[in-house]
Amino acid sequence: MVKINLVADIGNTHVVIGIYQDDNLLHSFRMKTDHEKTEDEYFSILSNLLREHNLKLENINNFAVSSVVPTLSRTFRHLSRKYFKLKAISVDSYLKLGLQFPIPDPSFIGADLIVNAFAARAKYHQATIICDFGTATTIQLVGSDGYFYGTMIAPGVLTSANQLFHTASKLSHIQLETPKHLLGTNTADALCSGIINGNRFMLDGFIREIKAEYKHLNPIKVIATGGIADMICKESSQIDFVDKTLTLDGLNLICNK
Repeated sequence: MVKINLVADIGNTHVVIGIYQDDNLLHSFRMKTDHEKTEDEYFSILSNLLREHNLKLENINNFAVSSVVPTLSRTFRHLSRKYFKLKAISVDSYLKLGLQFPIPDPSFIGADLIVNAFAARAKYHQATIICDFGTATTIQLVGSDGYFYGTMIAPGVLTSANQLFHTASKLSHIQLETPKHLLGTNTADALCSGIINGNRFMLDGFIREIKAEYKHLNPIKVIATGGIADMICKESSQIDFVDKTLTLDGLNLICNK
């Protein structure tokens, strides 16, 4: 019988589901985060997804969850026990993943940061700067030995853009796309440049400064992940690689571990 790992990356904006067989991502699915949905409603979505791929409940070998939304952490734990008869693997700083933290109580560190640090170390085997574009933009550094040096958290690209649209009544929502020039000759182009190029300059500046401060860790690989990573990093001078499935891959590796 086919054995699969089911993984869920629960963020403030989206829940991303991954179905893995061994190290192969068979399918991923993204849906809006809904705090009001019950475990029964989320299970209905998951069961439909499994049926589409000719998989049954008994095919699920492990279920791992990374969540920054406490209410949904509980929902998915209940779902796993009720329908899959499994104790979900809930990622936190106390899970034994070979990571080391510079503080006595690392419990405040987000599950997404922990999964990404673990995944980057497992996949790239060297010191890595990880840039994650989600509801918030995070840039973190993990050593080849699993030492978590720290992170920075900034407003996410779409989070800050939507706040600008909401606050400035004359600036309407636009379709974000890679700007052709630094300076726009109309409102849409000017906004695209400010949002995309502005975040890229911030990203590149942070990475250069981190590399300079931690030059004793060289060589440092720089990877980006998250829904809008391609657009921000396309012209980046600092990003080595965009790894869109880093978090899901990390959760699958945790299942296998």
